Amino acid sequence: MNNKAKTGVIAGNFDVIHPGYIHLFNECKKHCSQLIIFLHEDPSVERPEKLKPILSLNERLLILSSLQQVDEIVPYRLESDLAHLLSVTQIDIRFLGDDYKDKTYTGHELNIPIHYLNRSHGWSTTKFKKLIAESL
Repeated sequence: MNNKAKTGVIAGNFDVIHPGYIHLFNECKKHCSQLIIFLHEDPSVERPEKLKPILSLNERLLILSSLQQVDEIVPYRLESDLAHLLSVTQIDIRFLGDDYKDKTYTGHELNIPIHYLNRSHGWSTTKFKKLIAESL
């Protein structure tokens, strides 16, 4: 895909940055010239089954803003906020993990072109947290 002057977005809480995230961001940048992260402050607010982030919003902003692949970060609190951001931002391509194929996701009705990211790199935040816990 030609990424000349294309804006791409990826949304998530991006807690505890690990190599899997770097793989995802590198893949995103192959398909867009500007990468915007919509950063979920705390998914557990609306979904109690989700874990609260270990790192604060400011800590995640600091880490993400230091990555060369990331051009802009926009925090959001609720899924309705994400839906609003998706509807008012000029987006050429949205990135979702391939685990979202055949699922309904926030903003699906906006018909933003989707690029599904292969997550076969073997990394996940859950796995990373487990490795840390086991090493203590």
